[in-house]
Amino acid sequence: MVALAVGALRRRPSPDRRDRLRRQYERLFAAFPTPTYLTYGNVDLPHLYPDYLRDGITLLDGQTTMIGGWRFGFVGGGLRTPMHTPYEIDDDVFAAKVAAVGEVDVLCCHIPPHLPELVYDVKARRFERGSVAILEAIHATRPRYVLFGHVHQPLAASLEIDGTRCVNVGHFNARGTPFVLEW
Repeated sequence: MVALAVGALRRRPSPDRRDRLRRQYERLFAAFPTPTYLTYGNVDLPHLYPDYLRDGITLLDGQTTMIGGWRFGFVGGGLRTPMHTPYEIDDDVFAAKVAAVGEVDVLCCHIPPHLPELVYDVKARRFERGSVAILEAIHATRPRYVLFGHVHQPLAASLEIDGTRCVNVGHFNARGTPFVLEW
């Protein structure tokens, strides 16, 4: 089994919660099986990750790796919002990471493609940011899967675009079971 993580934390940290944040990272990284491949989410603090990485836990951002004969690409971070979460980046920086990944079988990112069904949060009753760059990459390179998180209660947990299955794998919190990709 291979674990993929596309954004680790569930709460927006504040400076007065540094100790709790470190304990949360300790528990989270300790729970990862080997191997695990991960990237950042919008509320993560990437500068802390090196303190918790261990053998078998691989951090990727704007990079690819081969897993079971398939090429996986990872794009971390969130896009700028009025919420100013800790790891928001400019659209052009995010798009450059998507471009750096290129053609892959599976694209793992925190941010979903920019489609209403995937970016609307039914519980929060608002649209979250989606990535135009991810959507363009789907049309241009047609990966088998795009796996993402970010939207906690999406209008659609998955849909297909031009033969690419797009799945909100972070939505498992609501379902109670993780998404399992088998091939």
